Amino acid sequence: MKGFSILITVICFLYVNCNKNEVDNIRLIEGMWEIYSVSSKDEIFYPKGKSPLIDYYFFYSDSSGTKKKLKSNFNQTFSSSLDEINFEIKKINDSVYLNYISNSNNWRERILKLTKKELIISNNRFEYKYKRFKWEKIVLMK
Repeated sequence: MKGFSILITVICFLYVNCNKNEVDNIRLIEGMWEIYSVSSKDEIFYPKGKSPLIDYYFFYSDSSGTKKKLKSNFNQTFSSSLDEINFEIKKINDSVYLNYISNSNNWRERILKLTKKELIISNNRFEYKYKRFKWEKIVLMK
Protein backbone atom coordinates (compact mmCIF):
# COMPACT_ATOMS: atom_id res chain seq x y z
CA MET A 1 0.00 0.00 0.00
CA LYS A 2 2.87 2.36 0.82
CA GLY A 3 4.40 1.68 -2.62
CA PHE A 4 1.09 2.54 -4.27
CA SER A 5 0.94 5.88 -2.40
CA ILE A 6 4.45 6.75 -3.53
CA LEU A 7 3.56 5.85 -7.12
CA ILE A 8 0.46 8.09 -7.05
CA THR A 9 2.52 10.95 -5.57
CA VAL A 10 5.17 10.62 -8.31
CA ILE A 11 2.53 10.53 -11.07
CA CYS A 12 0.82 13.65 -9.69
CA PHE A 13 4.18 15.44 -9.44
CA LEU A 14 5.03 14.58 -13.06
CA TYR A 15 1.58 15.64 -14.29
CA VAL A 16 1.79 19.03 -12.60
CA ASN A 17 5.33 19.70 -13.86
CA CYS A 18 4.62 18.56 -17.43
CA ASN A 19 1.71 20.98 -17.76
CA LYS A 20 3.72 23.86 -16.33
CA ASN A 21 4.72 26.70 -18.63
CA GLU A 22 8.36 26.45 -19.58
CA VAL A 23 9.20 30.16 -19.33
CA ASP A 24 11.88 30.89 -16.77
CA ASN A 25 13.42 34.04 -18.26
CA ILE A 26 11.19 36.10 -20.55
CA ARG A 27 14.19 38.16 -21.71
CA LEU A 28 15.36 35.12 -23.70
CA ILE A 29 12.75 36.00 -26.33
CA GLU A 30 14.80 39.04 -27.35
CA GLY A 31 16.51 38.46 -30.69
CA MET A 32 15.80 36.77 -34.01
CA TRP A 33 13.67 33.63 -34.44
CA GLU A 34 12.70 31.59 -37.48
CA ILE A 35 9.65 29.35 -37.70
CA TYR A 36 10.42 25.67 -38.16
CA SER A 37 6.85 24.38 -37.89
CA VAL A 38 3.23 25.50 -37.59
CA SER A 39 0.53 23.18 -36.31
CA SER A 40 -3.24 23.39 -36.34
CA LYS A 41 -5.91 20.77 -35.67
CA ASP A 42 -3.50 17.83 -35.45
CA GLU A 43 -1.70 18.84 -38.67
CA ILE A 44 1.91 20.01 -38.75
CA PHE A 45 3.34 22.17 -41.53
CA TYR A 46 7.08 22.61 -42.14
CA PRO A 47 8.41 25.42 -44.35
CA LYS A 48 10.36 24.19 -47.37
CA GLY A 49 13.94 25.38 -47.31
CA LYS A 50 15.04 28.36 -45.28
CA SER A 51 12.27 30.47 -43.79
CA PRO A 52 12.05 33.71 -45.81
CA LEU A 53 11.06 35.86 -42.83
CA ILE A 54 12.47 36.13 -39.35
CA ASP A 55 10.64 37.45 -36.29
CA TYR A 56 12.71 39.95 -34.33
CA TYR A 57 11.74 40.71 -30.72
CA PHE A 58 13.15 43.74 -28.91
CA PHE A 59 12.43 44.93 -25.35
CA TYR A 60 11.90 48.54 -24.28
CA SER A 61 11.44 47.52 -20.65
CA ASP A 62 10.97 44.33 -18.64
CA SER A 63 7.35 44.09 -19.72
CA SER A 64 7.03 45.73 -23.15
CA GLY A 65 8.70 45.70 -26.54
CA THR A 66 8.20 45.39 -30.26
CA LYS A 67 8.16 42.63 -32.87
CA LYS A 68 9.30 43.13 -36.47
CA LYS A 69 9.49 40.91 -39.53
CA LEU A 70 12.94 40.79 -41.13
CA LYS A 71 14.12 39.31 -44.40
CA SER A 72 17.71 38.06 -44.54
CA ASN A 73 19.83 39.12 -47.49
CA PHE A 74 22.73 37.23 -49.04
CA ASN A 75 25.33 39.65 -47.66
CA GLN A 76 24.31 38.93 -44.03
CA THR A 77 22.19 42.05 -43.67
CA PHE A 78 18.44 42.38 -43.19
CA SER A 79 15.60 44.17 -44.93
CA SER A 80 12.59 45.29 -42.95
CA SER A 81 9.34 47.00 -43.62
CA LEU A 82 8.39 49.93 -41.43
CA ASP A 83 5.69 47.79 -39.81
CA GLU A 84 6.22 46.74 -36.24
CA ILE A 85 3.89 45.43 -33.57
CA ASN A 86 4.17 46.53 -29.96
CA PHE A 87 3.62 43.94 -27.24
CA GLU A 88 3.27 43.72 -23.49
CA ILE A 89 4.17 40.71 -21.36
CA LYS A 90 1.37 39.55 -19.06
CA LYS A 91 1.46 36.71 -16.54
CA ILE A 92 -1.95 35.18 -15.84
CA ASN A 93 -2.41 32.02 -13.74
CA ASP A 94 1.16 30.76 -14.24
CA SER A 95 0.96 31.38 -18.00
CA VAL A 96 2.93 34.02 -19.89
CA TYR A 97 1.26 35.95 -22.70
CA LEU A 98 2.36 38.35 -25.40
CA ASN A 99 -0.41 40.96 -25.74
CA TYR A 100 0.02 42.59 -29.15
CA ILE A 101 -1.18 46.15 -29.61
CA SER A 102 -1.64 47.76 -33.03
CA ASN A 103 -3.71 50.61 -34.42
CA SER A 104 -6.12 48.22 -36.12
CA ASN A 105 -6.13 45.09 -33.95
CA ASN A 106 -5.20 43.67 -30.54
CA TRP A 107 -4.61 39.99 -29.81
CA ARG A 108 -2.86 37.63 -27.41
CA GLU A 109 -0.48 34.69 -27.82
CA ARG A 110 0.61 32.32 -25.07
CA ILE A 111 4.27 31.40 -24.67
CA LEU A 112 4.37 27.65 -24.07
CA LYS A 113 8.13 27.21 -24.06
CA LEU A 114 11.10 29.56 -24.15
CA THR A 115 14.74 28.50 -24.00
CA LYS A 116 17.92 29.90 -25.54
CA LYS A 117 17.30 27.81 -28.67
CA GLU A 118 13.53 27.17 -28.82
CA LEU A 119 10.34 29.23 -28.67
CA ILE A 120 6.80 27.85 -28.84
CA ILE A 121 3.89 30.28 -29.10
CA SER A 122 0.19 29.45 -29.34
CA ASN A 123 -2.96 31.37 -30.16
CA ASN A 124 -6.54 30.18 -30.65
CA ARG A 125 -5.81 28.63 -34.05
CA PHE A 126 -2.10 27.86 -34.44
CA GLU A 127 0.97 26.74 -32.55
CA TYR A 128 4.25 28.18 -33.85
CA LYS A 129 7.58 26.47 -33.13
CA TYR A 130 10.63 28.64 -33.60
CA LYS A 131 14.35 28.06 -33.47
CA ARG A 132 16.90 30.78 -32.80
CA PHE A 133 18.07 32.29 -36.08
CA LYS A 134 21.66 31.50 -37.11
CA TRP A 135 23.51 32.47 -40.25
CA GLU A 136 24.49 29.46 -42.28
CA LYS A 137 27.48 29.49 -44.57
CA ILE A 138 26.61 28.72 -48.15
CA VAL A 139 29.30 26.87 -50.07
CA LEU A 140 29.09 27.24 -53.83
CA MET A 141 30.47 24.40 -55.93
CA LYS A 142 32.61 25.28 -58.99
